[in-house]
Amino acid sequence: MAKKLRYALIGCGGCGVGKHLTAYAMYPDDVELYGVCDIDAKKAQAAATRFDVPHVFTDYTALLADPKIDVVSVATPNCLHAPIAIAALQAGKHVHVEKPIAMSTAEAEAMVAARDRAGKLLMVALNNRFTESSRFAKRYIDEGHLGEIYHARCGWRRRQGYAMRGTWFADKEQSGGGPVIDLGVHFLDLTLFFLGYPAPVTVVGSCYDQLVHLKNGKKPVETSILGGNAKKGAYSVEDLAAGFVKLATGTSVAFEFSWASHIEKETTYLELLGTRGGLSMHDGVLKIYAESGGQPIDILPGVKNTSGWGENETRHFIDCIRTGKAPLSPPEDGVKMMQIIDAIYASSESGREVVVRETATV
Repeated sequence: MAKKLRYALIGCGGCGVGKHLTAYAMYPDDVELYGVCDIDAKKAQAAATRFDVPHVFTDYTALLADPKIDVVSVATPNCLHAPIAIAALQAGKHVHVEKPIAMSTAEAEAMVAARDRAGKLLMVALNNRFTESSRFAKRYIDEGHLGEIYHARCGWRRRQGYAMRGTWFADKEQSGGGPVIDLGVHFLDLTLFFLGYPAPVTVVGSCYDQLVHLKNGKKPVETSILGGNAKKGAYSVEDLAAGFVKLATGTSVAFEFSWASHIEKETTYLELLGTRGGLSMHDGVLKIYAESGGQPIDILPGVKNTSGWGENETRHFIDCIRTGKAPLSPPEDGVKMMQIIDAIYASSESGREVVVRETATV
């Protein structure tokens, strides 16, 4: 039997404990839960007690100095993803870093370079790639059933998302942005993953903060959409963004993401238009659109998502470490995603289309 991988979690918030620690605990034959770390000692101790983890840290550098640790998850605020992941790679650990990979393209590129120097694995935590529906859809697309995919659209639109007001999510210096870098990463990534992750060429984006910030010296409109939090805590990010990406293949992608907007209800969607067929995922329901006998037909695959939040993703990374194979969500894809995110914000700021620069790592 192969030696168990000694695992440690850095960042004991909801995602760190609810996703990463919970998922790694599902594989006791392969993983030994060794350590947890958080600057909040109470959070770290609570996670350790809940999962019977023997070593508790409040300083990630002390955790990384322990040579017994093989693999770490980085589930911290976004601003710490790159520095901690790079330090972990330099310390000889495999790294499972939460999305978004970083705060910028430059940080993502530095992480790729650190991985290459260390000779360790670095995987971005993008759980939507690992659902049964996504796996089926990817195979179906790769088999050519949709033909040439020429246009796509995707979105995650929330009606009320201000529960995060006053937290690091709403602080641009810690998060890098609002729903674009938080929600948008999931569905832009999944769309590009289905398309084979072609390089982005141009981006047009518009970001709005109409519902929370002062406009022309006036108070924000007091509506229930603010969830009673109109005056609570800092808020320096967008609440809605929309735009358009042109890819190197000629395919276009339209997107829309919001934490708050006057809509009927929260919804997620992804649509692909191909020359032979189409595919959609609306609120998790997979459908395929084609023609047969001269008539349009709708196909509802029987595949169902049965895994937990990070179960399949974590199992995959464990297998990659065991076998040395490349992860399904490599940091090179994260570089392209950060190119798009950087360009969305730059386009919104300038009011112009942004040409995405080429990078040495893509």
